[in-house]
Amino acid sequence: MKKVTIRDVAKAAGVAPSTVSRALSATERVSSETTRRIFEIAERLGYQMPGDEAAAPSPALRRLLGIVVPDLTDSYCAAVTHAVEHECFGHGFSLVVAESRGSVSWERMALDGVLRNCDGALLFSSRMQNAQIREYADRLPLVVMDRQIRGVGCVVVDLTAGIGQAMSLFAVRGYERVTYLAGPGFAKDAAYRLKTLESACDEHELAVRHLWPGDPTFEGGRAFVGKYLEDPTGAVIAYNDMMALGFMAGMRERGYEAPHDYAIIGFNDNVSARAATPALTSVRMSADALGSSAARLLMRRLEGAGDDESLRDAYVTVPSSLVLRGSVGTAERNERRRT
Repeated sequence: MKKVTIRDVAKAAGVAPSTVSRALSATERVSSETTRRIFEIAERLGYQMPGDEAAAPSPALRRLLGIVVPDLTDSYCAAVTHAVEHECFGHGFSLVVAESRGSVSWERMALDGVLRNCDGALLFSSRMQNAQIREYADRLPLVVMDRQIRGVGCVVVDLTAGIGQAMSLFAVRGYERVTYLAGPGFAKDAAYRLKTLESACDEHELAVRHLWPGDPTFEGGRAFVGKYLEDPTGAVIAYNDMMALGFMAGMRERGYEAPHDYAIIGFNDNVSARAATPALTSVRMSADALGSSAARLLMRRLEGAGDDESLRDAYVTVPSSLVLRGSVGTAERNERRRT
């Protein structure tokens, strides 16, 4: 098969070879949109970055790990990354951080770089298919966070307790219907979150109204306000804290305030949730526990602490819990609302 060259990528992208070269070298002289398109075309054509064909690295441990996350500006991603770095530092490892920007193409390019330079890798909120991740797990020690994949080491937040407590609260407060502001449809953790939510709602005899798919950002939450007001349920739970805060801002612009007019719960329990007015009730998914557990699992495998096969597909869970704050009001206020 003919080797794909930069000229082939340039022709398919409709740009000059020099533009492709600058984009693949991560220079800032090419727009992000053009760079994203070039990366996607390069992957589709099977273009190999220089060094991809290099010989396998020395078996000597370099004590260098890599982590790929979708968005470093997201507070939860940043907190997980910080926890991984802290754990690495305590065990004499260094950490390389790469951002996929929510793109499968960028994620694979980033992971290819980690493969060439690091002893092992961690993936957080990956956008790749399970089969693609398994292929990488066959090439280097790999741990996936926030998602369960058969045959790959995984660390997952068990949302059963946190979501169960949230739906129990809504039921006790007299709500009969809940609106779920869903996240991106392509996110693999979104399906697990929705399934757990639906199960908890069934248990507490709550009907669920889904608004989806949504952008897991402040503006993504604000964008759902119009749809929500077409058929308000009173109780709302958002994919993450930032969506919940955006929704609250949008409702405030329409003259509605939590918890007087509705009750709302988010996920992640980040600093923004605690600083909001009213403070946001949130399902805590400890970023520290998630990141440190994943880092320890990967380092144990690299250092040979235990059976490699059992560590390769180990499954570790981190607990969740509901943190009560002002956005859901008080039992007394909800009693007045029903009378």
